[in-house]
Amino acid sequence: MNEKDYQYTLTIAACKSFSRAAELLYISQPALSRYISNLEKELGVTLFDRSTSPIQLTSAGIRFCSYANAILELESTLRNDLRENTQLSGKTIKVGAPFLSGEYILSHILPRVIKKYPHIQIDPIQDISDNLCQRLVAHQIDVAFICRTTPINDPSICSELLLFEDVYLVGNRDHPALAEYDTERASFDNPLILDVSTLKGASLIHCKPIAIMSFLAEEALKKLQFKPETEIKASSLPLALELTAQGVGFTSVMRCQLKYGPQSIVQSLCPIRLENCKLPFYISYNRLNRRNIPELDIFIKEAFEEYQDAQHI
Repeated sequence: MNEKDYQYTLTIAACKSFSRAAELLYISQPALSRYISNLEKELGVTLFDRSTSPIQLTSAGIRFCSYANAILELESTLRNDLRENTQLSGKTIKVGAPFLSGEYILSHILPRVIKKYPHIQIDPIQDISDNLCQRLVAHQIDVAFICRTTPINDPSICSELLLFEDVYLVGNRDHPALAEYDTERASFDNPLILDVSTLKGASLIHCKPIAIMSFLAEEALKKLQFKPETEIKASSLPLALELTAQGVGFTSVMRCQLKYGPQSIVQSLCPIRLENCKLPFYISYNRLNRRNIPELDIFIKEAFEEYQDAQHI
Protein backbone atom coordinates (compact mmCIF):
# COMPACT_ATOMS: atom_id res chain seq x y z
CA MET A 1 0.00 0.00 0.00
CA ASN A 2 1.06 3.58 -0.56
CA GLU A 3 0.06 7.09 0.46
CA LYS A 4 -2.43 7.34 -2.44
CA ASP A 5 -4.36 4.33 -1.04
CA TYR A 6 -4.80 6.16 2.26
CA GLN A 7 -5.56 9.58 0.81
CA TYR A 8 -8.15 8.31 -1.67
CA THR A 9 -9.96 6.21 0.91
CA LEU A 10 -9.98 8.94 3.55
CA THR A 11 -11.25 11.53 1.07
CA ILE A 12 -14.13 9.30 -0.04
CA ALA A 13 -14.97 8.55 3.59
CA ALA A 14 -15.04 12.28 4.38
CA CYS A 15 -17.15 13.19 1.34
CA LYS A 16 -19.39 10.08 1.50
CA SER A 17 -19.43 10.30 -2.26
CA PHE A 18 -17.18 8.96 -5.04
CA SER A 19 -18.09 11.80 -7.39
CA ARG A 20 -17.40 14.56 -4.85
CA ALA A 21 -14.14 12.90 -3.75
CA ALA A 22 -13.07 12.59 -7.40
CA GLU A 23 -13.49 16.35 -7.85
CA LEU A 24 -11.30 17.08 -4.83
CA LEU A 25 -8.67 14.56 -5.94
CA TYR A 26 -8.63 15.79 -9.56
CA ILE A 27 -9.43 12.33 -10.92
CA SER A 28 -12.40 11.00 -12.85
CA GLN A 29 -15.12 9.26 -10.92
CA PRO A 30 -14.82 5.97 -12.89
CA ALA A 31 -11.04 5.94 -12.37
CA LEU A 32 -11.47 6.48 -8.62
CA SER A 33 -14.09 3.72 -8.40
CA ARG A 34 -11.76 1.31 -10.21
CA TYR A 35 -8.87 2.30 -7.95
CA ILE A 36 -10.84 1.54 -4.79
CA SER A 37 -12.22 -1.70 -6.23
CA ASN A 38 -8.68 -2.89 -6.99
CA LEU A 39 -7.59 -1.90 -3.47
CA GLU A 40 -10.47 -3.86 -1.95
CA LYS A 41 -9.52 -6.92 -4.04
CA GLU A 42 -5.92 -6.59 -2.88
CA LEU A 43 -6.99 -6.35 0.78
CA GLY A 44 -9.70 -8.99 0.49
CA VAL A 45 -12.29 -6.78 2.18
CA THR A 46 -15.00 -4.29 1.24
CA LEU A 47 -14.22 -0.78 2.45
CA PHE A 48 -17.45 0.98 1.43
CA ASP A 49 -21.12 -0.01 1.55
CA ARG A 50 -22.27 1.28 -1.83
CA SER A 51 -25.91 0.28 -1.25
CA THR A 52 -26.57 3.23 1.03
CA SER A 53 -27.00 6.87 0.16
CA PRO A 54 -24.73 8.50 1.02
CA ILE A 55 -22.19 5.67 0.96
CA GLN A 56 -20.86 4.49 4.31
CA LEU A 57 -17.69 2.84 5.54
CA THR A 58 -17.96 -0.84 6.42
CA SER A 59 -16.47 -2.07 9.69
CA ALA A 60 -13.33 -3.00 7.73
CA GLY A 61 -13.33 0.46 6.16
CA ILE A 62 -13.51 2.12 9.58
CA ARG A 63 -10.47 0.15 10.76
CA PHE A 64 -8.62 0.91 7.54
CA CYS A 65 -9.21 4.65 7.94
CA SER A 66 -8.10 4.55 11.57
CA TYR A 67 -4.78 2.98 10.58
CA ALA A 68 -4.49 5.29 7.55
CA ASN A 69 -4.77 8.41 9.73
CA ALA A 70 -2.16 7.05 12.15
CA ILE A 71 0.25 6.16 9.33
CA LEU A 72 -0.08 9.54 7.62
CA GLU A 73 0.41 11.34 10.93
CA LEU A 74 3.53 9.28 11.63
CA GLU A 75 4.90 10.03 8.16
CA SER A 76 4.26 13.75 8.70
CA THR A 77 6.07 13.66 12.02
CA LEU A 78 8.99 11.84 10.40
CA ARG A 79 9.27 14.42 7.63
CA ASN A 80 9.17 17.31 10.09
CA ASP A 81 11.77 15.67 12.28
CA LEU A 82 14.11 15.03 9.35
CA ARG A 83 13.58 18.57 8.07
CA GLU A 84 14.38 20.09 11.47
CA ASN A 85 17.50 18.00 11.89
CA THR A 86 18.84 18.85 8.43
CA GLN A 87 18.29 22.56 9.14
CA LEU A 88 20.25 22.56 12.40
CA SER A 89 23.24 24.88 12.58
CA GLY A 90 25.49 22.41 14.40
CA LYS A 91 26.02 24.87 17.26
CA THR A 92 26.34 23.51 20.79
CA ILE A 93 23.71 25.17 22.98
CA LYS A 94 25.09 26.42 26.29
CA VAL A 95 22.33 26.11 28.87
CA GLY A 96 22.70 27.86 32.22
CA ALA A 97 20.92 26.74 35.36
CA PRO A 98 21.27 27.64 39.05
CA PHE A 99 22.92 25.32 41.52
CA LEU A 100 20.65 22.74 43.22
CA SER A 101 17.28 23.75 41.71
CA GLY A 102 18.88 23.80 38.25
CA GLU A 103 19.76 20.13 38.58
CA TYR A 104 16.08 19.26 38.96
CA ILE A 105 15.08 21.44 36.00
CA LEU A 106 17.76 20.02 33.73
CA SER A 107 16.91 16.45 34.74
CA HIS A 108 13.50 17.00 33.11
CA ILE A 109 14.48 19.04 30.06
CA LEU A 110 17.69 17.41 28.85
CA PRO A 111 16.35 13.82 28.44
CA ARG A 112 13.29 15.17 26.62
CA VAL A 113 15.32 17.21 24.11
CA ILE A 114 18.04 14.60 23.58
CA LYS A 115 15.48 11.86 22.96
CA LYS A 116 13.54 13.88 20.38
CA TYR A 117 16.55 15.63 18.82
CA PRO A 118 19.62 13.40 19.22
CA HIS A 119 21.68 15.63 16.91
CA ILE A 120 21.40 18.67 19.17
CA GLN A 121 24.48 19.19 21.33
CA ILE A 122 23.88 20.72 24.78
CA ASP A 123 26.46 22.01 27.27
CA PRO A 124 24.85 22.50 30.72
CA ILE A 125 26.47 25.18 32.89
CA GLN A 126 25.58 25.78 36.55
CA ASP A 127 26.16 29.00 38.45
CA ILE A 128 24.35 31.37 40.80
CA SER A 129 21.50 33.28 39.16
CA ASP A 130 23.24 36.68 39.23
CA ASN A 131 26.24 35.25 37.39
CA LEU A 132 24.00 33.50 34.88
CA CYS A 133 22.36 36.84 34.09
CA GLN A 134 25.74 38.45 33.47
CA ARG A 135 26.95 35.57 31.32
CA LEU A 136 23.76 35.66 29.27
CA VAL A 137 24.11 39.38 28.57
CA ALA A 138 27.78 38.82 27.67
CA HIS A 139 26.76 36.05 25.20
CA GLN A 140 28.76 33.45 27.14
CA ILE A 141 25.67 31.24 27.38
CA ASP A 142 22.67 30.94 25.05
CA VAL A 143 19.76 30.34 27.42
CA ALA A 144 19.35 30.18 31.17
CA PHE A 145 16.85 29.09 33.80
CA ILE A 146 17.02 31.89 36.35
CA CYS A 147 15.33 32.25 39.71
CA ARG A 148 14.91 35.88 40.73
CA THR A 149 12.14 38.23 41.74
CA THR A 150 12.26 40.20 38.46
CA PRO A 151 13.25 39.36 34.86
CA ILE A 152 16.58 40.53 33.42
CA ASN A 153 16.53 44.24 32.62
CA ASP A 154 18.32 44.22 29.29
CA PRO A 155 16.71 45.05 25.92
CA SER A 156 18.53 42.23 24.12
CA ILE A 157 17.33 39.57 26.59
CA CYS A 158 13.83 38.10 26.69
CA SER A 159 12.74 36.61 30.01
CA GLU A 160 9.57 34.53 30.09
CA LEU A 161 8.04 33.17 33.28
CA LEU A 162 8.32 29.38 33.35
CA LEU A 163 6.82 28.48 36.74
CA PHE A 164 6.63 29.31 40.45
CA GLU A 165 8.21 27.02 43.03
CA ASP A 166 6.95 26.98 46.63
CA VAL A 167 9.39 27.79 49.42
CA TYR A 168 8.71 26.06 52.74
CA LEU A 169 9.95 26.32 56.27
CA VAL A 170 11.07 22.89 57.48
CA GLY A 171 11.81 21.40 60.87
CA ASN A 172 12.27 17.94 62.32
CA ARG A 173 8.91 16.20 62.69
CA ASP A 174 9.70 15.52 66.36
CA HIS A 175 10.82 19.07 67.17
CA PRO A 176 9.23 20.21 70.47
CA ALA A 177 7.85 23.34 68.76
CA LEU A 178 5.71 21.05 66.57
CA ALA A 179 4.54 18.74 69.37
CA GLU A 180 0.88 19.79 69.13
CA TYR A 181 0.67 19.33 65.33
CA ASP A 182 0.09 16.25 63.18
CA THR A 183 3.44 16.30 61.42
CA GLU A 184 3.25 12.75 60.06
CA ARG A 185 0.69 13.67 57.41
CA ALA A 186 2.70 16.63 56.11
CA SER A 187 4.49 16.19 52.77
CA PHE A 188 5.96 18.32 49.99
CA ASP A 189 2.54 18.22 48.29
CA ASN A 190 0.60 18.88 51.50
CA PRO A 191 2.65 21.07 53.82
CA LEU A 192 1.62 21.73 57.39
CA ILE A 193 -0.41 24.92 57.80
CA LEU A 194 0.12 26.79 61.06
CA ASP A 195 0.82 30.21 62.55
CA VAL A 196 4.62 30.30 62.57
CA SER A 197 4.60 33.10 65.15
CA THR A 198 3.42 30.49 67.69
CA LEU A 199 6.54 28.35 67.28
CA LYS A 200 8.33 28.63 70.61
CA GLY A 201 11.94 27.80 71.35
CA ALA A 202 12.74 27.47 67.65
CA SER A 203 16.11 28.37 66.13
CA LEU A 204 16.41 29.61 62.55
CA ILE A 205 19.20 28.16 60.44
CA HIS A 206 20.44 30.57 57.77
CA CYS A 207 22.07 29.27 54.63
CA LYS A 208 25.09 31.42 53.79
CA PRO A 209 25.66 33.02 51.41
CA ILE A 210 21.99 33.96 51.33
CA ALA A 211 20.39 32.89 48.05
CA ILE A 212 17.20 34.44 46.73
CA MET A 213 15.25 31.51 48.18
CA SER A 214 16.57 32.23 51.68
CA PHE A 215 15.95 35.95 51.24
CA LEU A 216 12.32 35.42 50.23
CA ALA A 217 11.75 32.99 53.10
CA GLU A 218 13.27 35.28 55.70
CA GLU A 219 11.23 38.24 54.45
CA ALA A 220 8.09 36.09 54.66
CA LEU A 221 8.98 34.99 58.20
CA LYS A 222 9.43 38.60 59.30
CA LYS A 223 5.97 39.49 57.95
CA LEU A 224 4.54 36.48 59.76
CA GLN A 225 6.22 37.70 62.97
CA PHE A 226 8.32 34.58 63.44
CA LYS A 227 10.84 35.36 66.17
CA PRO A 228 13.46 32.63 66.50
CA GLU A 229 15.08 32.01 69.84
CA THR A 230 18.52 31.87 68.22
CA GLU A 231 19.92 32.19 64.70
CA ILE A 232 22.50 29.76 63.28
CA LYS A 233 24.60 30.17 60.15
CA ALA A 234 25.24 27.16 57.90
CA SER A 235 27.76 27.28 55.04
CA SER A 236 25.48 25.43 52.59
CA LEU A 237 21.95 24.17 52.11
CA PRO A 238 22.93 20.48 52.58
CA LEU A 239 24.44 21.41 55.96
CA ALA A 240 21.37 23.47 56.89
CA LEU A 241 19.11 20.52 56.08
CA GLU A 242 21.34 18.11 57.99
CA LEU A 243 21.18 20.32 61.08
CA THR A 244 17.42 20.65 60.65
CA ALA A 245 17.01 16.88 60.38
CA GLN A 246 18.90 16.55 63.66
CA GLY A 247 16.39 18.86 65.35
CA VAL A 248 18.77 21.81 65.75
CA GLY A 249 16.33 24.30 64.25
CA PHE A 250 14.24 25.31 61.23
CA THR A 251 15.40 26.34 57.76
CA SER A 252 13.91 27.25 54.39
CA VAL A 253 13.87 24.98 51.35
CA MET A 254 12.23 24.77 47.94
CA ARG A 255 9.59 22.14 47.29
CA CYS A 256 11.73 20.46 44.61
CA GLN A 257 14.59 20.08 47.08
CA LEU A 258 12.30 18.08 49.32
CA LYS A 259 10.89 16.10 46.41
CA TYR A 260 14.27 15.06 45.05
CA GLY A 261 16.45 15.35 48.16
CA PRO A 262 18.09 12.44 50.02
CA GLN A 263 15.32 10.40 51.63
CA SER A 264 17.39 9.73 54.74
CA ILE A 265 17.09 13.44 55.54
CA VAL A 266 13.82 14.41 53.82
CA GLN A 267 11.71 11.80 55.63
CA SER A 268 12.52 13.36 58.99
CA LEU A 269 11.54 16.87 57.85
CA CYS A 270 8.11 18.46 58.23
CA PRO A 271 7.37 21.07 55.53
CA ILE A 272 5.47 24.14 56.76
CA ARG A 273 3.63 26.41 54.33
CA LEU A 274 4.78 30.01 54.07
CA GLU A 275 1.88 31.97 52.62
CA ASN A 276 2.66 33.59 49.24
CA CYS A 277 6.30 32.55 49.44
CA LYS A 278 6.96 31.38 45.90
CA LEU A 279 10.15 31.58 43.87
CA PRO A 280 9.66 32.55 40.20
CA PHE A 281 11.74 30.76 37.56
CA TYR A 282 12.32 32.48 34.23
CA ILE A 283 13.72 31.10 31.01
CA SER A 284 15.89 33.86 29.54
CA TYR A 285 17.55 34.06 26.14
CA ASN A 286 18.89 36.45 23.50
CA ARG A 287 16.05 37.40 21.15
CA LEU A 288 18.24 37.51 18.04
CA ASN A 289 19.91 34.17 18.79
CA ARG A 290 16.54 32.46 19.11
CA ARG A 291 15.61 33.59 15.60
CA ASN A 292 18.97 32.66 14.08
CA ILE A 293 19.82 29.40 15.86
CA PRO A 294 17.30 26.57 15.22
CA GLU A 295 18.65 24.48 18.14
CA LEU A 296 17.97 27.28 20.60
CA ASP A 297 14.40 27.75 19.38
CA ILE A 298 13.75 24.01 19.65
CA PHE A 299 15.18 23.88 23.19
CA ILE A 300 13.05 26.79 24.41
CA LYS A 301 9.86 25.34 22.90
CA GLU A 302 10.55 21.95 24.51
CA ALA A 303 11.14 23.60 27.89
CA PHE A 304 7.78 25.33 27.78
CA GLU A 305 6.01 22.16 26.65
CA GLU A 306 7.58 20.26 29.54
CA TYR A 307 6.36 22.74 32.13
CA GLN A 308 3.26 24.26 30.48
CA ASP A 309 0.89 22.36 32.76
CA ALA A 310 3.24 22.08 35.76
CA GLN A 311 3.03 24.32 38.81
CA HIS A 312 6.22 22.93 40.28
CA ILE A 313 9.52 21.40 39.32
